[in-house]
Amino acid sequence: MLARSPLTIRWRRSCICASGETLKGTYTLLLFCGAPFRATIGRLGIADVEHGFYAYTGSALGDGAQSLERRLERHSRRSKRIHWHIDYLTSDPRCTIKAVVFLQSRRRLECVINQAVAKNLNATPIIPGAGSSDCKCQGHLLKVRYRISECEVLRLLQKVYGQFGTPLTTSRHPLHEMAAGNHPSKPSLIERKRSTRH
Repeated sequence: MLARSPLTIRWRRSCICASGETLKGTYTLLLFCGAPFRATIGRLGIADVEHGFYAYTGSALGDGAQSLERRLERHSRRSKRIHWHIDYLTSDPRCTIKAVVFLQSRRRLECVINQAVAKNLNATPIIPGAGSSDCKCQGHLLKVRYRISECEVLRLLQKVYGQFGTPLTTSRHPLHEMAAGNHPSKPSLIERKRSTRH
C-alpha cells in the first residue's frame, strides 16, 4: 500500500499553501523556466538561466520555519527577502515550480539524493556552488540537460527518491499526482492525509 502524506497543499497561482502537522525530510523542487535570462546568484556571479527544467534539492529537518511544510511554502512565494540561491529563480516570474517530490525522514539525505538526481536526470549546476554553500557538492541547483517532458522528468525524480524510501509528490497537474499514487479530490485542491490503515 502506498504511503500517504499528512501534508495538505493548495496551489494558488504561484503559491503553495501548506498545512498539516510538522514534517521533516528531504525535497526536490522541479521548476520550469519559460524564457532564458541572466541572473546574479549572490556572490557566485552571473548564471545563464536557460529555457527548460531545473531541480533544486534541499532538506528541512527542524521545527517552525525550518519544517518541511514551511520551507515549501516559502519557496513558492514570489515576494520574499532573497536568502537562498534558489530564491533568485523562485522569485522570478519566468520560473514556475511545477512539482515537489519529497521524502519524510529525519536523516540528512539531501547530498546523496542530489547526486542521484544529477546522475539520473543528466543535470549540472547552473553555476558552481549554487545551492551548496553548506556542503561540498558541486551544486544543488541543477539544470536538467535531458530534453524530455515534464511527466518524464517527474517520473525520474520519483525513481531516484524510491531508492531511499517512499517518495511523495505534489504537482500542479492532477494526472501527475495520480501517476504517483496520490489521488486528489479535485484538480485545484491536492490533499494527502495519513492513512488510518495498518
